[in-house]
Amino acid sequence: MKRYVAIVLMLVAICMAGLRAEARMAADSAAVPAIVERINASGHISVRMPAALAARLCDEAGMSVGEAVEQEERQPAANARVGYRIQVYDDNDPRTARSEAQNRKRLVETRFPEWRSYIEFNSPYWRVKVGDFRTRSMAEGAIEEIRQAFPYMSAQLRIVRDRINTTD
Repeated sequence: MKRYVAIVLMLVAICMAGLRAEARMAADSAAVPAIVERINASGHISVRMPAALAARLCDEAGMSVGEAVEQEERQPAANARVGYRIQVYDDNDPRTARSEAQNRKRLVETRFPEWRSYIEFNSPYWRVKVGDFRTRSMAEGAIEEIRQAFPYMSAQLRIVRDRINTTD
């Protein structure tokens, strides 16, 4: 008889624990839509992480912490708007793409210091984009200048819509 009472008490305890867990999950699932709405409503999401984690992530991506900070600083500011850039390089060769992107960026910056250039890594592609042009006609004029300065890049030159940085 004592055995049956002990078994019944254990079953009641298990059921109570299950009900509490179910209530907690229901409360958590009610909070999830609020979190998702907040993330989607926000225009800017900031991620804070320890320096050791940032260093490890940079090691995995194959870039230094300084490059990551530099890349973060180049992200569109609050005064960014849609415009045009000239893509001068695009490749996904894991052995050479990064160094070639840096070389192309350096070449274009040297020849055209008035235009900012940007290296973007969107796995697995490395891309180099030049300029912050408000209109397509401005970008078309610039692409012709780049074609004349670097004829061997002609095959990869293209005008792309992008978020540009404005100085209004």
